[in-house]
Amino acid sequence: MGIEEPSNSDLRHALNHLHDPDCLRCSPLARHLGLEPGDDLADALRTVLEEAVSAFRPAASSAVDSKSWRHYQILYGCYVERVTQQVVADRLGITPRHLRREQREALDALGGYLRLRYDLTSEHQGSPGLSPRVLQEEVELNREMHWLADSLQDRSCAVGPVLREAMELATGLARQRSVSLSLSGHESIPPVAIPSTVLQQATLNLITAAIRNLPAGGRLRLFVQTEEERVAILVTATESAGRAWSHLEALDTAVAMSSRLLELFDGELELARVDDILVAKVVVPAVDQRVTVFAVEDNVDTLDLWRRYVQGTPFSLVAETNPERAIDRALGLRPALIVLDVMMPGIDGWELLRAMREHPALAATPIVVCTVLPQRDLALSLGASDFVQKPTTGRAFRAALERQNVAAARQR
Repeated sequence: MGIEEPSNSDLRHALNHLHDPDCLRCSPLARHLGLEPGDDLADALRTVLEEAVSAFRPAASSAVDSKSWRHYQILYGCYVERVTQQVVADRLGITPRHLRREQREALDALGGYLRLRYDLTSEHQGSPGLSPRVLQEEVELNREMHWLADSLQDRSCAVGPVLREAMELATGLARQRSVSLSLSGHESIPPVAIPSTVLQQATLNLITAAIRNLPAGGRLRLFVQTEEERVAILVTATESAGRAWSHLEALDTAVAMSSRLLELFDGELELARVDDILVAKVVVPAVDQRVTVFAVEDNVDTLDLWRRYVQGTPFSLVAETNPERAIDRALGLRPALIVLDVMMPGIDGWELLRAMREHPALAATPIVVCTVLPQRDLALSLGASDFVQKPTTGRAFRAALERQNVAAARQR
C-alpha cells in the first residue's frame, strides 16, 4: 500500500522554501514522502527534491530548445538556483506570462514523477488521487504531448487554409447530421505561431464534437478575428429549435484535448454558453513580426543603452550576460541577428565568434561585433557580418542592424 499523495500546493510550498530548514521541517510533504522526523529532516527533504529536479535534466544530446530542457531549467532556476522569474524567462527567451504557464506544467510533471518514484496513492480522506495505472497513462500522454511540441519544426501557419481544411474534413459528418457549416472573417488574418496540424486538430475536435451534439437543422459557424497580438477563432453552435444547450458535458473530452494541444504553443481555449448558443473561443498568438536580436554583452549598462537604441523599431533585443551560455541560448532562441562584444571575462570573444561561425545552426546568422577594440578587419576576417566600435551612437547601432536585416531578407 502506498503512502498518501501530496498536493501540488505542498510541493510548491516546499520548493519555494527549499533553503529554509525550519520551514522544510514543518512541511507536510516530508510526511507524504515517508521521511523520518529528526534533526536532519530538512536536509533529507531538500535532497529528495533536488534529486527529483535533477532527474528532469535531459541527456546531453537532447535539443536545447526542447520542452524537457525548458522544464528542467525552470525547476532548477526558480527553486534550486533561486533566481527571479524574469531572469529565467530571459534565459529561455520567452515572456514571463509564458514562463508561468510552463512553470505550472513543470510542477505538475515533478509531482507526477514523485508519485511514481515513491509509489504514492491518495488514500487519505478528501483527495481523489489517481490510480497508478491512470497516472502512468497521464505520464505517457504528457510525454507524447511534449514529443509533439518538440518534433514539429514549422511553428507558424496561415489561419484561413487550416480552417477551410478542417471544415472540409467535417463536411461529411455535418451532412449526415443535417447540420449547416459556415466560415467567415478569415481573410487578411496574420499568421499565427502554432503548427498547422495542431491548430487544425484542435479546431476539428471542437467542430466534430459540436456536430455530434446538435440536432438536425442545427447551425455551426466559425468566425476569425484579431485581438491585439492574438488571433481568436470562435466556434458557435446554435440549436435550430431555440432550446437551451443540453449536451455541454459531452464536449469535455474534446475540449480537454484541444486545450492541451493549444497550451503547448501558448494558446488558450475558453468555453461559454449563452442561451441556446455554445461558444468555443480558440485564442492563439499571432506571429511576432519583430526582429529578434540576441545580444551577448556582460555590461548591463551597455545592454540598457542598446535597448533604448532599438525602442520604437522592429528590433527586439534579448540579452545574455554570460558568454559561456551564449551558444546554447542562441540555439534555443534562433535569433535573426546576433550582436557580440569580444571583451568579456572568462572567455575569448574572438573564439566565441569563430565557434558561432563553425556551428551549423548559426553559420548563416548575421553577427555584428560591437567592441571598444579598433579591430574591424579582424572581426570581418573571423566571420563577423558587420562591425560597430564602442562607444556607439544609436544611429550607428541601428544602421548596422538594419543593414544585416535587409541582407538576410534578400538571402531568404
